[in-house]
Amino acid sequence: MGNRTRQGSYPYLPAFLAFSAVLILNALFYLPFLSDDALISMRYSARLADGDGLTWTDGPAVEGYSNLLWVLLTAAGVFAGISGVATVRLLGIISMICFVFCVLFAYRKNITREHMIVLLFAVLSAPLGVWAIGGLEQPLVAALLALSIPLVWRIIDNRDAGVQVYFSSSIPLALLCITRPDGAIFTFIAVLVLLFSGYGKRSFLLAVLPALFVLGQLGFRLGYYGDYVPNTARIKMRPSVHYSIEGIKYLIRGAFVLFPLSLFSVAATVKAVRKRHTRTLLPAAMALVWMLYLILIGGDIFPAYRHFVPLVVLFTWICIEEFPKIRRTTGTVFLFAVTLLLFVVLQYTDSRNREARKELWEWDGQVTALVLKEAFGEREPLLAVTAAGALPYWSELPSFDMLGLNDRYLAMNQGGSAEKGLPGHNVCNPDYILERQPDIISFNVAGEPSGLAVAESLSSSGEFQRLYSRVTVRGTWPYTCHGVLWFNRESAVLGIEKTADSIAIPAYFFNMYKHTVTHNQNEIPGITITAEVPAGIVLADLPDAGEWIPAEHSQHFSILLQPAGDSLMVELSTDHTEPVFIRRVVLIRAL
Repeated sequence: MGNRTRQGSYPYLPAFLAFSAVLILNALFYLPFLSDDALISMRYSARLADGDGLTWTDGPAVEGYSNLLWVLLTAAGVFAGISGVATVRLLGIISMICFVFCVLFAYRKNITREHMIVLLFAVLSAPLGVWAIGGLEQPLVAALLALSIPLVWRIIDNRDAGVQVYFSSSIPLALLCITRPDGAIFTFIAVLVLLFSGYGKRSFLLAVLPALFVLGQLGFRLGYYGDYVPNTARIKMRPSVHYSIEGIKYLIRGAFVLFPLSLFSVAATVKAVRKRHTRTLLPAAMALVWMLYLILIGGDIFPAYRHFVPLVVLFTWICIEEFPKIRRTTGTVFLFAVTLLLFVVLQYTDSRNREARKELWEWDGQVTALVLKEAFGEREPLLAVTAAGALPYWSELPSFDMLGLNDRYLAMNQGGSAEKGLPGHNVCNPDYILERQPDIISFNVAGEPSGLAVAESLSSSGEFQRLYSRVTVRGTWPYTCHGVLWFNRESAVLGIEKTADSIAIPAYFFNMYKHTVTHNQNEIPGITITAEVPAGIVLADLPDAGEWIPAEHSQHFSILLQPAGDSLMVELSTDHTEPVFIRRVVLIRAL
């Protein structure tokens, strides 16, 4: 036999190790990608591990995640002393390898060449590679879904299966229900397939445990969060014609990128329907309903077709079950080889797949977040964000989600239009945001206020312009990065302090010149000026008329005061050869 277990069959363990290695290498290619939404979940996990409950920030608890089991597993890793990023990476890789294990173990007694070819398509796919390290729950979905298929096949292959078989087969389906709320779709379809295949009332036994898990989570949600549905569902589930069209485009493009695996799956499904192969119809029905669901929700905005991860798993089961029944010829082997080459080219050339390698702004957010944590951590200013992952997670500051994923009021009072924008990104209620008066506002992870309706509407508001000053922040760990933030001038935590006889101005408000950059020195926020780079600010709303002078003079820099109508321009300059760091400037009323 040599290295084969039987004629035409390949040994299980070497195949498992080889495919796992290919999958890991595929995932490593997309490093250091980490989804911002993953950091939202990681903030829940970190706070849970720290004893702050399943919350995103202090105040009323809001269910701003949609992956309970993933959050709990991540929290366990953090509690054990593993960093959040390392935990989600590890969970992702292990879960994806579990998918490989399930497929090969199911056919371990006769692993054929066709099995190997189909599985090679799967492990080389961008959705599996990217999301193995992307930080969200898709790898766990892949593992549980991959495990559920052969377990339900046990029932299909044995019409006299006992109650114990039904319950044990439903365990991964039950876990899917608390991994994602839409995970219940797979249980629903599995039960329907059994019913239409003549398995009678016993088919419903498969749904007992998943139903208990769903009801258990619903009870927890009602008791802990006081709501029937996750807050994320209120934000993202806004069915409309616009979203359905976007969902169709998403589906077509994702299927094209997965060509020819997607085409093989369609052909295999047609063959299974004609031959009434119930085993194949199970993953085929799940794939069909999942695709209809993607159309309903408008697809997805993340790189590498995140919601195609379940489809890759299901396509693999469909093809791997049907292809060994195809008569082997030299032509079919050649066809598989050519199409595999085409498949690999599509994976590494598609623009949405390449986005995963280019998307580094979450790591830029880490740099800015650590500046904020070092400078203001003890003061705990309220940080308002449109991207609720990077800055809140790494800064650990009290936070406010302006897109409403983690804010109950915004979820119930969204504004905006479901006919515009990206799913989950069209909330627009600037009045409520200004009413909250956050101390720091960040658009697009310390970027410009563009692209989102709430960012453009808020930044053009007269009240926003009166209250907030643009501050450019520089961080130097782990690499130099500039972020743009808006600080509240009237903030009691970090604003300008005004009394009848004095004005204390933190140096980061000296932003009259675009080259002024705020950074930390010895954990103190401030600015650095040089002979070539002065700094300045125009003060309005002074306590009352009168002359103001510097409270003290420095040997290192000069303070020039120039009245400008009802305002006062304060300029800082130096003739020193060395840069001068300034923390704040205090003005007093002249006697």
